[in-house]
Amino acid sequence: MLSGMGFGLVLPAFLFYAGNLGASPLIATTIVGAYSFGQFFANPIWGRMSDRYGRKPILLMSTAGMVVAYLLMAFSENLWVLGGARMLTGIMGANVPVAMAYITDVTPVEKRAQGMGWVGGAISIGFIIGPAFGGLLSGADAASATLMWPALGAAALSCFTLTATFFLKESLPAEKRSRADATDATPTGLAAIKMVLRRPTVTRLIIIGFLIYFAMGFFETIMPLWSEARFGWGPRDIGLCFTYLGFVVAITQGYLVGKLAPRFGESKLVLCGVASYCFGLLWMAQVPVWQMMLFGITFTAGGGAIAVTSMTSLVSRQAGEHERGLVLGVYNSSTWMGRFLGPPASGLLFQTVAVQAPLYGAAFIMFVCFWAALALRSHLKRTTNEIRST
Repeated sequence: MLSGMGFGLVLPAFLFYAGNLGASPLIATTIVGAYSFGQFFANPIWGRMSDRYGRKPILLMSTAGMVVAYLLMAFSENLWVLGGARMLTGIMGANVPVAMAYITDVTPVEKRAQGMGWVGGAISIGFIIGPAFGGLLSGADAASATLMWPALGAAALSCFTLTATFFLKESLPAEKRSRADATDATPTGLAAIKMVLRRPTVTRLIIIGFLIYFAMGFFETIMPLWSEARFGWGPRDIGLCFTYLGFVVAITQGYLVGKLAPRFGESKLVLCGVASYCFGLLWMAQVPVWQMMLFGITFTAGGGAIAVTSMTSLVSRQAGEHERGLVLGVYNSSTWMGRFLGPPASGLLFQTVAVQAPLYGAAFIMFVCFWAALALRSHLKRTTNEIRST
């Protein structure tokens, strides 16, 4: 929860502050995407290290790094420092797969989707609170936007999280960890990633996850600039809107997914979530006032939460205990690469084509994801039937 709150604190003002330092929409969204590049780079590393050394040490190390990253961001006075701080928060904040692996370590298979929902829901609760306070601390409008106070608040929250993690009980006993000695035949590094990608089902999940997050990166990153252009919003308005978005996501991940997954299955929920997100984007592109826009945001937030939570649960089912951190790390790495590529593409469309272009682009990608997820559902059903018949 505190991780999500720290992330949300700096979000309302980030694009506006980058613009005040001289960044164009393309450069500003690229800097935002640097967070996701850090996640892409570090996700499989943290996940694999947690399989080998335990979940708790990795959570402690990465959280301590977050404190440093937010302090650097708080006092950044040029785009290079701001971009470096943003990437460092991504590298050090790439511990969500470790938290997810922790949950799967202590959760039975039949309740895994609910457990994943708890993780996402807890982060989203923080995301409800973070943007609201971040908007208040960031300045009244785009011209006065600042990151110093929101980033200092995020650093303080990371310190509190670090302290709480010291009291966390290790979930992966030594006898269940992958070994690092010469007798361990488990591949590492690129070889380990290639091992994961040799599995057809996992590869399909990774591709779909990449596309979903690529599409989500289109709208969610450009949202501040888009809403300023459409409705004249500033950091405070953005903060309140993100708070509402986080509330929808928290309810969906923390409650709805756990209730719906046992009844309908994760693959069907992915289809519903992607379709809902696509509808929300198309609705928002058409409406003339922000009050009607919030109706569309409800569908994008809820649909995205259902889709990503169900996808993560599906991926976790493809991994054994000794490799779960690695498989989830590789999957999350691909999704963060989608989030890294989505923002600059969105900024380019916004800057060179039209204000509404990022929304239509994201809706088209989600349309492709729907058909890919439909094919995956058929593949999973066919594979299950083959296993039962043998």
